Amino acid sequence: MIDLRPTVVYLIGKEAVDDTIQYLINLVTHSATLPFHIIIVEQTARLHPAILALTQHTPQIEAVTLDTGSDTSSLLRLRILIAWLNHTKPAIVHLLAATPDTDAEAIAAMWIAQVTARIVTFAEVSPTVRSDGLRPLYNIVSHRLLRTLSDIIVYTNSAKQILQQEYRLTHTHIAVIPIGIDCNMYALHNTPERERATFSLPSDGQLIACVGQLATHKGHSVLIHAMNHIWQYNPEVHLVIVGTGENSAQLRVLARQSAHPEQILFFDEIADRTGFLRAVDVYVQPSFSEPMSFDLLMAMAMERPVVASAISNIHEIIESNASGLLVRPGSSDALASAIMRVFNDAALRITISLNARTRVAQRFSMEHWLNATVALYRRV
Repeated sequence: MIDLRPTVVYLIGKEAVDDTIQYLINLVTHSATLPFHIIIVEQTARLHPAILALTQHTPQIEAVTLDTGSDTSSLLRLRILIAWLNHTKPAIVHLLAATPDTDAEAIAAMWIAQVTARIVTFAEVSPTVRSDGLRPLYNIVSHRLLRTLSDIIVYTNSAKQILQQEYRLTHTHIAVIPIGIDCNMYALHNTPERERATFSLPSDGQLIACVGQLATHKGHSVLIHAMNHIWQYNPEVHLVIVGTGENSAQLRVLARQSAHPEQILFFDEIADRTGFLRAVDVYVQPSFSEPMSFDLLMAMAMERPVVASAISNIHEIIESNASGLLVRPGSSDALASAIMRVFNDAALRITISLNARTRVAQRFSMEHWLNATVALYRRV
């Protein structure tokens, strides 16, 4: 039987991280109820395990890989993607890219193949960096390609302003659609309380947690330095860092050089993330830049007091001193002081925890995120 439904292709950017995959899984699960034939395309040799599991449980969703190897020229990769799009003839291609300049090939292929609706979600948008005071780091080709898109999705108003100012996208529709979560899934009464030993966590003392990719911009080194200040007043505190990435070895060395290296724990992954978050006392996001974090929203929804960097995107999630504490990015002293403030002030701790859940429920619901995204598809 011939499938007459219009095809939606989700094309995963070459530098996708776990948050991108989580974004895709949530979006595709919702989109599967719409009259679309869905194909997920990865530009890697193997399908991500979560995507493979999704296709096994949802037969109406396909997944393919278009990996051409690291030695393949950009021109050949472009031609292969164009040929595949011309063969598939999708009505919509939704590219999940990291930054405006990392997936120029994919954007060009969508344009050359004359896909009707060309949509890109940018997880992070940074202002142009000038390497010599005159020459933009992002070349003019990337600027021109962005103007060929039907729609651009960003998570925050700050990201939209940067795109409009730096790329002069006056005629491209830019939709601000924050990611969201289902707060009901993270209600404390829906999350069984488990012993810390279940997660190989110490039974005594307070726990600080930080979850995310181990990369420089995530600010883990600042948090490790902050621990030396915290231990001066509360020597029983433990720090738990969850994630993998290029900075893993460097951060472990830094932890071993700290005052209490045995009280800094590293985990590549924790399967029961909600149970783990329930076991911690403070959640910290010390990033220098951060698009929007599912883990941050989950912690807030689970009424964990949050301390985070006062950067533009985080400002749109957390109201300082109301739904969390914001500190100057890069300052280990400020970070330590804010964490100690949460430990020492019970009224503040309860207030920001309850407000955090309310904030997520009102502003960052999964229903709003998915419905707003699917509304773009319905315009086709």
